[in-house]
Amino acid sequence: MRLTHRGGLIAFCVGATAALASGQASASGYLTARFGSDHGTPAAPNPYAVYFNPAAIAGVTGTQITADLSLVVRSVTYDRSTQALTPASPVSLNDPNYVRSNTGKGTLSNVLPLPFLGAVSDLGTKRFRIGYAFYVPFGGMATWGRRDSWAGNQAAPGAVDGPQRWHNISGSILAIYNTAALAYQISPEFSVGANVSAIYHHAETTRARTFDSSDDIRSPNGALKEGRSYINVSGFNLSAALGVYFTPNEKVKLGLSYTSQPGFGTTRMNGTLENQFGSDPQRAQATKVDLLQTYPDIIRFGAAFRTSKRFEIRFDADFVRWSVFKNQCLVNAGEKCELDANGNQTNGQVVLNVPREWKNAIGIRLGAAYWATDELEIFGSASLTTSAVPKTTIDASTIDSTRIYGALGARYEFSKTFALAGSYIPIYFLPVDTQGSSKHDNFGLTSRSPSADGKYSSFIHMFNLNGTVSF
Repeated sequence: MRLTHRGGLIAFCVGATAALASGQASASGYLTARFGSDHGTPAAPNPYAVYFNPAAIAGVTGTQITADLSLVVRSVTYDRSTQALTPASPVSLNDPNYVRSNTGKGTLSNVLPLPFLGAVSDLGTKRFRIGYAFYVPFGGMATWGRRDSWAGNQAAPGAVDGPQRWHNISGSILAIYNTAALAYQISPEFSVGANVSAIYHHAETTRARTFDSSDDIRSPNGALKEGRSYINVSGFNLSAALGVYFTPNEKVKLGLSYTSQPGFGTTRMNGTLENQFGSDPQRAQATKVDLLQTYPDIIRFGAAFRTSKRFEIRFDADFVRWSVFKNQCLVNAGEKCELDANGNQTNGQVVLNVPREWKNAIGIRLGAAYWATDELEIFGSASLTTSAVPKTTIDASTIDSTRIYGALGARYEFSKTFALAGSYIPIYFLPVDTQGSSKHDNFGLTSRSPSADGKYSSFIHMFNLNGTVSF
């Protein structure tokens, strides 16, 4: 059988998506929304508010159009320990090729762009505002580096894809939003707003796989056992958001918003799966499948306090209900995901289930801005985000941990009609050592995969540039 790079059941890389740098350029789990750097908050009246808090667009006068691009440079390492070895038989542990090909470091280095385009207008009215934005708030893209020392090695031909290949070789998972927003100013101090988003979901990923969910490269008789799985699915659904925006005086801005789950619950993507195991000499035929998963809803709060003409303090926080992300379930087209307590299917329609069991996450950011002149704003912040991914189900496709990041940037108004801003955002992921906590190999066969025990580390350099035209 050929060991191709086509394949990947549900190995979703939290790599980077058009700069989402693995499920995540900057928030928990697959949430990557960090558009506009420190100007993307629930209390900031600008086009970013179409997503962060639709009510805050009520603070915009005239028309504003913002084009934003972040460039994400992400590096990741995963060191798979011998504790992660998951052979079907202990005999494999005596095979040095099996041990060496399934342990050691996997590395990932990606440079990706993340775009945002938004517009807000008062349409010449005093109380109404409308807005539109295009962006990618959930997602990840990643391609893991190859281990060239294994190239052409016939004893373990799949080892060239790295020790992390049992959970991810390459792939992407994206949620692309087109959002329309409306705000109404009830009084000069208080506004309400709402948005509706049409969402295009897409997932495409490759991973190594065997028919018994072990990490064996060969059977006891020497036959090649390791194969590849490939999934390519997509779908459409809707989401919505509500918000309030309060400015009790010219020095204080407050914003609060709620963003619903994509699809208002479980989403379904349709597509194909190719499963090709090492014992099969023929190219696998694609079968029709659906991918079921549940993304979170989000509560956000933001505040800005202008302490003087030149200085402003900013704070924002979010609560992301990732606890609804229990699993990623691949079923025969049109069917339901029905599992018992151990992850085994009960209706005969589940092709594969990947347990996630994520946790709710929170993020906080404290920053400040200083206007050196009326035209030049210098801003910075420090942030902390808790991890959504527990040690028990972390793997090379969903690397997450508590993150610490900063931001430093400037915004300059060249005229009343044009402003340009840029910033640098370093994001440090606290290292994760699972220390034998991985549960991937303890579930029933439908949900089982090789252990993902080991050490994970990640760092992101994000560079943001945006321009705004006002008229």
